[in-house]
Amino acid sequence: MFSQLFVFIIGVLSLVLGLKEGDYLWAFCGLIMTLSGINLIYNLKTGKNIWDKSN
Repeated sequence: MFSQLFVFIIGVLSLVLGLKEGDYLWAFCGLIMTLSGINLIYNLKTGKNIWDKSN
């Protein structure tokens, strides 16, 4: 669980610093890391993927 939170925190920091410095490739990588961190944390908590359809 800690490693997923660590990925999320580093992703948010990368996103913010990339936007602040104008390095949009770095910001895009931070965005991808943030989204994957959110998906990992959600998957651990619920056992489902965010994009799974609920039928």
